[in-house]
Amino acid sequence: MLLRGVVSILPFQAEPAHYQTGERVALISKELQVVVFLENGREANLALVSTGRPSRHTTPSGDFEILYKRWNPVSSIYRVHMPYWQCIVDTGTIGLHQAGRSAEHRLGEPLSHGCIRLGYFTARWAYFWLDVGSKVIIQ
Repeated sequence: MLLRGVVSILPFQAEPAHYQTGERVALISKELQVVVFLENGREANLALVSTGRPSRHTTPSGDFEILYKRWNPVSSIYRVHMPYWQCIVDTGTIGLHQAGRSAEHRLGEPLSHGCIRLGYFTARWAYFWLDVGSKVIIQ
């Protein structure tokens, strides 16, 4: 799947006028299973993701922000490593993180327990590129 220019077909539009200078944002489409990273409203990167399974483990929609980051925590619920963790909810249960090696080939499918799974290179890049306080918009 060619992802370049996917911003123009997302179910929501990112108008450059709505962003502050230097603002970095992650836009996540659950429908398309993609994330588009924007800086000043312009595309900086994009990638396939894996969001939550519909009905049982749905990823919440809405406007969030990166609350805190952890290099390689272990989930207290599922007992799995979540490299490049970036938390977006107060409870600490939903965030962006690297998909497990066995799940990377399934990015593009909604398979997670509610988090936004990223491939290794995207997760590492996003961990350093997004700041605490950066917006994360999920639709």
